[in-house]
Amino acid sequence: MNHLPSIQSGPKGHYNLTLDEVPCFKANIMKHIILLFTLSVAWSAMAQTIEGTSNSVLVEVKKSRGVEEGKEEKLTLATLGITNVPTYHALIIGVSEYKNAGAGLPALDMPVKDAERLYQTLTTKYTFDPANVTLLKNPTRADIIDQLDLLTKKVKERDNLLIFYAGHGVYEKATDFGFWLPSDAKKESRSAWIANSQIKDYIGAIKSKHTLLITDACFSGSIFKTRSVDTELRRFYDIYKDTSRKGLTSGNLTEVPDKSVFVKYLLQRLEENQDVFLSSTVLFSRMYEPIINNAATTPQFGVIQGAGDEGGDFVFIKRD
Repeated sequence: MNHLPSIQSGPKGHYNLTLDEVPCFKANIMKHIILLFTLSVAWSAMAQTIEGTSNSVLVEVKKSRGVEEGKEEKLTLATLGITNVPTYHALIIGVSEYKNAGAGLPALDMPVKDAERLYQTLTTKYTFDPANVTLLKNPTRADIIDQLDLLTKKVKERDNLLIFYAGHGVYEKATDFGFWLPSDAKKESRSAWIANSQIKDYIGAIKSKHTLLITDACFSGSIFKTRSVDTELRRFYDIYKDTSRKGLTSGNLTEVPDKSVFVKYLLQRLEENQDVFLSSTVLFSRMYEPIINNAATTPQFGVIQGAGDEGGDFVFIKRD
């Protein structure tokens, strides 16, 4: 038997609709009430989850920004997972004067000046003790090799090493060979040239925690695995704990210009940096666009293949 709602007369022409006698209607109402209650509970839980996730993401974003910008959180050596400032070594090479200078090997004005400026920046702004930084002005091939030999004995496994070269370089596309030209180099003879492959071998032999090669002359493509400028940035503890062998170069495949745009922005970014920790990845990202906007070459950054890189990164530590 179907039940219909009863309608009773109310005051002033109003009528009351009685639902108690309508089972199907009561059931539908109850279903809606239960559904609304369930949705309310689910929404509340979801809102809490979203809020928690948002807060978590916000914290991670702040941490990431703090790590890269040094502003959002207090960064200490503990961030790197170390208790003491590691020893930083540097070999800084600038070659402006050539004993056999000529039309094919002109003297340069800026490399020695750039090397001196980098020495000053590293020893005053960053944690490079002058006692562990060697500045070679117009060195011969023997001078450079002797210093590299010394570093194989001096640098320890927890130490970090930066090698910088500014001067003439030669790249041969047919053989994919690259060379540094020290002050005693001759344009027509390779006897005093230093092959990139030899530099790579020394970098692999020096047992540092992190080694960063910065050169304003081409580093041979066959031993240099480039990395995109958009490389993912990681927390400093993660990038410091793994060994690294990285290279940062001007990308020039021919003789470098005397006034290098690459070195200009390298020095500028190091001098203007306000971050406590500055990774070579971040340094490269800050240099990249200004260089390509003002030079005909594209700077390169990446792993020096076969030299012992395990995925870490070189980190500059700013002095207090």
